[in-house]
Amino acid sequence: MDGSTVAQSPQLSATEISKEELDRRLEAADDKIKRLAQNYNMVAADLFQEELKKFQEMATAEANEETRAAAIKSVFTVTHDMRGLSETFGYPLLGQISSACADFIDSREGPVSVTELEVIRLHLSSLIVVAKQNMKGDGGEAGRMLNEQLVAAVKAMNK
Repeated sequence: MDGSTVAQSPQLSATEISKEELDRRLEAADDKIKRLAQNYNMVAADLFQEELKKFQEMATAEANEETRAAAIKSVFTVTHDMRGLSETFGYPLLGQISSACADFIDSREGPVSVTELEVIRLHLSSLIVVAKQNMKGDGGEAGRMLNEQLVAAVKAMNK
């Protein structure tokens, strides 16, 4: 090419499907979403438990900064992604705690202290409890108290 011509982009064509086939596919997708919603709390609990295990192995006081950073980044990614999904599937408390954890991590500058690692661990442990206890909505009195304690821990770190 000499720079004066533009390469042709391939033409995309949609395969036509019948209304019945489209309805069938939409119904199948809806069924999958409903099944995920029914088991969401246990899927979330397993995910958070796996993340906590990995975090505890990697984010120790003795770990080098690179290993700690990788553990923290992984927690950030999971909690960031789960905040929206949790609310979508009827678990706003999971979403709030996930969001608070991701925001806490995002607000840290420089090396993370052992105390800050503990705040992250508390969030992960709380997420596991909320998911395993199937706390929907705001989690009732127990959920509100748990959330208040996590907010207090973050405020104490931000003083």
